[in-house]
Amino acid sequence: MAEKELRKKRKKKATIVLVDDEQSILKELRFLLGRTYQIYTFVNPEDVEDFVDHHEVDMVISDELMPEMRGSELLARIHRKHPDICNVVLSGQAEKDDIVRAVNEGHIFSFLYKPVDRQQLLNVIERGLENRKMRLTMARQNLELKKYSENLEKMVEDKTAQLIKAYEKLKMLDDNKMSFLIYLSHEMDSSLDRIQELVETLLNYFGFAGSELRLDKSPVNIKGLIEKVIERLADRIEESGISLHVTCQGAPVAEVDQNYMGQVIETLINNAITYTEKGGRVDITCGKTGNGKALVCIKDTGRGILKEDLERIFKAFALEPEKRHPNGFGLNLPIARLIVTAHGGRIWAESDGPGKGATLCMEI
Repeated sequence: MAEKELRKKRKKKATIVLVDDEQSILKELRFLLGRTYQIYTFVNPEDVEDFVDHHEVDMVISDELMPEMRGSELLARIHRKHPDICNVVLSGQAEKDDIVRAVNEGHIFSFLYKPVDRQQLLNVIERGLENRKMRLTMARQNLELKKYSENLEKMVEDKTAQLIKAYEKLKMLDDNKMSFLIYLSHEMDSSLDRIQELVETLLNYFGFAGSELRLDKSPVNIKGLIEKVIERLADRIEESGISLHVTCQGAPVAEVDQNYMGQVIETLINNAITYTEKGGRVDITCGKTGNGKALVCIKDTGRGILKEDLERIFKAFALEPEKRHPNGFGLNLPIARLIVTAHGGRIWAESDGPGKGATLCMEI
């Protein structure tokens, strides 16, 4: 079907508009050109512009001196709206300088003196139509080239961003290699059950660290999300013997993945419970920051954190075994940071030192 349409377009005759105030000349030109081209004739040049505006026209051939309007003026008006149409002037009495000026201004392809030589006219028409075809082809190719260039630029930007992300992840994993090996060496004498649990935890961590998270974001009421997490942890909170309090300023909403963000909040609450002795207290606060983001902080009265470890607790394989909980692997907070970072947020820890409790905050 496409080839058939293409052949039809190739066979389609070029459309030429003839303008002259002498009917005899129009009749003669129609007879000369009618078999090769689709011809429309006009005696009054004032009717031509409207016709051209509403029809596909390839060329306009106009007499220069006509009572209503000079041909070069008509063609100049047509050129302003339809610069791709090829225009030719037939001049019997006009000054040559006027026509040359019109040619130089670019809205007339050629001019011929009357009485016109038939073969010369045919040659000018053929060259003019070929010139128009070539200009249209170049314009189309330039447009396609521009689109291709824009698409290519976008592709390069996207690929560059992907490469940077891949490099950063590779570098992160490479930087962790030695720490990871030391980390594993401390677990080699562990029981089979703990080794199995370690493997599952490592797979979980590397699943987060080695790929870009696919977030299903939606507006989430952060206070409501905290309450859901606390409900899930109700038994553990009761068993821990600590008092837990939630204070939120208003009902902050954030554009987050509810499941992932629930996991982060659960990690932070579990961390506070783990490092707070029975009879201690955990305070959860939430609200909005000055820049409109949601802020969640979880403060405990637990064992506190050394200043040099405030950043290290969020890095995988960084903490020595004696600084981690005996039953844990020190990867929950690094996973939490990966999730928060994927949301475009940040997470950090504050503490006045050992025995003075700690506060873990995230801004999303």
